[in-house]
Amino acid sequence: MFHTLVNVLRELMQGEQDAEKREVAKRRAVGMLLHDVLGDGTVTAKEVRLYVGGGEEDEVPAEDKVDLYYSLFKRIGYEPEMYKERGVVHIKLYGGEAKKFAREALPYLLALERMLEVVKSDEQIYSKVAKLTEMARAEKVKARVEGFTVGKRPRARLVVEADGAAAEYQIRLVKGSAVKLRFITTDRAEAERRIALLRAVGVRAEVKKECSRDVWYIDVSTNALAADSVHEEVRKAVVEFLKQCREAEALEEDAYRYLAGKFERGMPEWGEIRFSVKLTKDGTVVVQYRPSDPQSFNKAVNFLRELGMRDSCEGEWCFVHFTAREPEGGRPGHVYITADGLKYIGWLASRGDERAQWLKETLLKEAERKGVEVRERLEQYFREGEIWGSVKPPIEKEVEVEGKKVRVRVEEVEAWREKGEKKEHLVVRIRAKVVEGNSEVAVEKEAKFYKESGGRVYGYVNIHDNAEGGREADYARTAAVLEVLGIEEWSVTKERGKPKQIKLTGGALQKLMNLEPVCAALGICR
Repeated sequence: MFHTLVNVLRELMQGEQDAEKREVAKRRAVGMLLHDVLGDGTVTAKEVRLYVGGGEEDEVPAEDKVDLYYSLFKRIGYEPEMYKERGVVHIKLYGGEAKKFAREALPYLLALERMLEVVKSDEQIYSKVAKLTEMARAEKVKARVEGFTVGKRPRARLVVEADGAAAEYQIRLVKGSAVKLRFITTDRAEAERRIALLRAVGVRAEVKKECSRDVWYIDVSTNALAADSVHEEVRKAVVEFLKQCREAEALEEDAYRYLAGKFERGMPEWGEIRFSVKLTKDGTVVVQYRPSDPQSFNKAVNFLRELGMRDSCEGEWCFVHFTAREPEGGRPGHVYITADGLKYIGWLASRGDERAQWLKETLLKEAERKGVEVRERLEQYFREGEIWGSVKPPIEKEVEVEGKKVRVRVEEVEAWREKGEKKEHLVVRIRAKVVEGNSEVAVEKEAKFYKESGGRVYGYVNIHDNAEGGREADYARTAAVLEVLGIEEWSVTKERGKPKQIKLTGGALQKLMNLEPVCAALGICR
């Protein structure tokens, strides 16, 4: 690594007279310095710090490494602070210098974001990536359209200001009712400055070079400019440009509404794919996407699978999160997220998965457009998933059963799947103590759940004759335990006028899913 950094420094020194070579070497230097910061540095809201030390076994003395890092930072335009503490040298970028480094490192950070699961497995590296990415974003953004002209195709200047820096780009309406942002120059440094500003407002784009000429250009497509990562002020300015196109009769009303809707909502990172959210008459939330081409279908399916969502699995206690049918013969396909899938998204988002959090917020925005009731019903699904596996015994609570107050302490819960002759049961064993007055009775119960052919869930808990106080007392204690676990509704079968069995439904299982052992037994909390 040290020798590679030396070579980069040489390239920077040799490239003084060649702007293109110098820019390439600078990008390499930023990437390698970022690598070292992620490994041996710290990142806070306003600071990037690299620690340089050395042990007896290091082949390169610490002083040489410090000189190299300091020279690299200086050569690529930084003014680092440096001091020594307990044998370790601190090289620090603060405030504007740190933000500048984050912005220049942004292409590498975005590449790391695409591998979030890998990066996230190392919490220290992941947190640095997240902080640097956030630092790179502009805080004060303004955008406006100037100099609108019609000509052969409508065009204007899009002026973007971000944290005091400003740049102009050409924006135009192209064939097929699409929008394109473009900038072209013979000055490589100016192209890099303008691309840095675009990245600071959330636009993902690159500088490209024309094959046979020293000409650099930036092209940004409709979807890249309408992405929800792009600052709202920039998207608003594009909508203003579209309004002017409509008023000049260069854009039809339907095309305007379609394009303006993209920019107003912000497009998901997967492009044209957008799930619709609606409420049926019976109160069921329907979340689906109807792709007309195989490419869009595959994008949606792969995105959900990458979240760990399943469209097929085996076993009676298999939870399918979405169903999918590919477009065929001119007929659109579908990707439908089930109720279990929505709950899973809520669960995964609550555990810090950023893609699940993004999907959840996107669906809630879509639901809100359909009305308050639709959003509230969707939120209910997410909330049910959020608390899956969040409760661990012991659980202690006072409840009232048949007019008597009792205190219940649930001490242990176990859960497993058990194959019978005809059905596979989910067994939940509960050990608890029930205290009424001065009397304490140990309770051990098994709730057994099974699925009918239509997928409906039922369960039962047996009441025993030989329990202390007989069946009626056993029923009262069991009812108290169930209430403590959040189960409030059930039916009772009787024999000779006394309780014989408590009958449960899928709603009871949903309450028990809040218990970590039950959630784990079903393979969800993993």
